[in-house]
Amino acid sequence: MTSAPPSAHSIAAARPEAPESVPSGTAIRAAGEHNYSSTQVQLPPAIAKKLLAFGESIPDDDLAEDGREDDPHVTVKYGLHTDEADDVRVALSNDFKGPIKLTLGKTAFFKADDYDVLYVAVDSPDLVTLNRTVSHMLEVTDTHSKYTPHATIAYLKPGLGKKYAGRDVVGGMSATVSAIKFSPAEGDDEVID
Repeated sequence: MTSAPPSAHSIAAARPEAPESVPSGTAIRAAGEHNYSSTQVQLPPAIAKKLLAFGESIPDDDLAEDGREDDPHVTVKYGLHTDEADDVRVALSNDFKGPIKLTLGKTAFFKADDYDVLYVAVDSPDLVTLNRTVSHMLEVTDTHSKYTPHATIAYLKPGLGKKYAGRDVVGGMSATVSAIKFSPAEGDDEVID
């Protein structure tokens, strides 16, 4: 367990920066299996539909082994040691009163060992606050040095990310989300309002 979280005001003041390499949360897919529990927000149907359609428009020949993302979401925190949704509920009740607001940007990519990850940038001080709150209140393993909210679209063959970057698929669309999905390493997913 780490020390108490900083105040909500100081957390919300921090803004995500552009990814240096691998955005936090990507390890869920990269690891293949869930070695840790995670939290995420599901994107609303109108946005999810557009991301899925764009993913489907990418030719199969451009895709890496993991292919297209079929569950449009933004990871809040991957690396949780708990398998109990109630632990997350308690952590969130201490410092965050929803809902979660987010705005989507253009497509971008980062390079992983065996593929390029195509994603949509997400601007959300609320998600940054949630990430830091969960990280400070619960036992976690940080799989990446900084949190950059994003919604993965597809896993591309190495070198093809640039081909799809800068597209305005959902750019400027905003959403308000009132629930977080908790996915334990072992057990069933649970929605936390």
